[in-house]
Formats: sequence, structure tokens, C-alpha cells
Amino acid sequence: MKLEEEFVGRKEQYIELLKRVVSELESDALHVRGQKVTFPDEDMEYKLAHKSEFGANKLTIAIEWVDEEALDDLDLDLNI
Repeated sequence: MKLEEEFVGRKEQYIELLKRVVSELESDALHVRGQKVTFPDEDMEYKLAHKSEFGANKLTIAIEWVDEEALDDLDLDLNI
């Protein structure tokens, strides 16, 4: 499942968005499109990337992890 929110604005609006996301992360209340994002109590992979090609720029901030509980549920559903 992929949920995402998109915004258009200037640097000041992006800074406010990042502040809101940080606040929600700290209070364990981060939601994307109304769905709560639950982080594990184990190591996660953090990425910060900048890409520039032909004048087009992209800044990506990402957190990645494997949802072990969902994998366990999948194993049970498949009787593995």
C-alpha cells in the first residue's frame, strides 16, 4: 500500500511541514492520508538524497523498515 501527500509551496511552507512531521513523530501521532504510521522499536534506515538533472532538482528524506509483524501475519495466511 502506498499513501502519500503532496504540497506545493515555498521554502517557508516546507519548513512548517517538516516541523509538523517532527512534532507528530515525537508524539507518535504521524498520519498520512488519515492512516496512522507506526514505527518499530528497532533499527530503521534513514536516507537523505539530492538529485539534480537538467535543471530539475529533487530532495528526498526517507525512513525505511521492515514490518516484521505484517510478515508474520503473511506467513500465517500462507500456512508457511
